[in-house]
Amino acid sequence: MAKSPVKPASAEISYELYVELVDELLNPIEHSLDLNVRYELYLSKLVYLENLLEQCFRSVNGQNKPVNGSFSQADLQTIQEAISSTHEFMRETILEALELRLSRIGFQRQSI
Repeated sequence: MAKSPVKPASAEISYELYVELVDELLNPIEHSLDLNVRYELYLSKLVYLENLLEQCFRSVNGQNKPVNGSFSQADLQTIQEAISSTHEFMRETILEALELRLSRIGFQRQSI
């Protein structure tokens, strides 16, 4: 029996949802969370931001004239900033995990 192909979920993200979340996109994830959980959440956030960036880019560079309720050049810049800051937060999380692991085996960080 042949299975019917599974259709991928639409990656379309509504502009309204983006507007609701825009203030949170530049913020770090709660620092009190477990390092592994925080890392996984940053990965998920990056996937969301990359999909959002693609959709915003297509909207800004599309043939349709921008209207209220659609992405703008400023939104594109905000999303790019959010991706950059998320990479930095992720880097800090990885460094924190490494330092924790190294401290457990007795390695002390030396200042240069």
